[in-house]
Amino acid sequence: MSREPRIIRPSRNFLWKNYFQFFLIFFVTSVPTIVTLSLFITFLSSIDQARGPVLQDLFFLLMIIYFLLWIIGGILYTIGEYLYIRNMYFIVHGHEIVVKKGLINITEKHVPYRTVTNIDMRIGLFDRLFQIGTVEIQTAGGSISSSSLEAGPEEKLEGIRVYKEVRDYILTQLRAYQASHLDTSEGLTKKSADVSAIIVELQNINSLLDTRLAQLEKKLDELLNRDN
Repeated sequence: MSREPRIIRPSRNFLWKNYFQFFLIFFVTSVPTIVTLSLFITFLSSIDQARGPVLQDLFFLLMIIYFLLWIIGGILYTIGEYLYIRNMYFIVHGHEIVVKKGLINITEKHVPYRTVTNIDMRIGLFDRLFQIGTVEIQTAGGSISSSSLEAGPEEKLEGIRVYKEVRDYILTQLRAYQASHLDTSEGLTKKSADVSAIIVELQNINSLLDTRLAQLEKKLDELLNRDN
């Protein structure tokens, strides 16, 4: 079953989500930092009122340096994240999934279907806010999480707006691949009638999967074109 590869790119909402998280980190860390430093300067000024003006000048100088560092970091993060996501894409073939990502060090990971054990879907709190999700690909040789003994995902298709359709499409592709590469060596030792029945059943499964894939491809192409 030969299928045209589907190129899937992260949604723009993935970029806005990361920018929002950066702003949230800035806000959550800045408020207690400013309040704590202000209280500390006020406390020192109450002890030595003669040095109050100097301490106030020191406070404003520290605030200027603090915000300048955040502004510089924010500019670098904004540009770097934009280039990182722009260079990221996923290709779904009929026999493997290709994940390309990176900014300075570009990585291109090929995940063949013969190694895939499960396809999961993850939607976090901010993902729901920005209407995106992640499709996780688990393989037999997946990495082991440090917090548990469960295997983590080998690769992730992140920031996808049509994540449900992409998950269904990959699952159907995976099932079609497994059905077309089913090992019938044990069946060959049986009667010819049994072998013929297996072949007919496999042909029926492939036909159903082929129809399902055609439907999913049409729907996925429409959604991807609309998202772009």
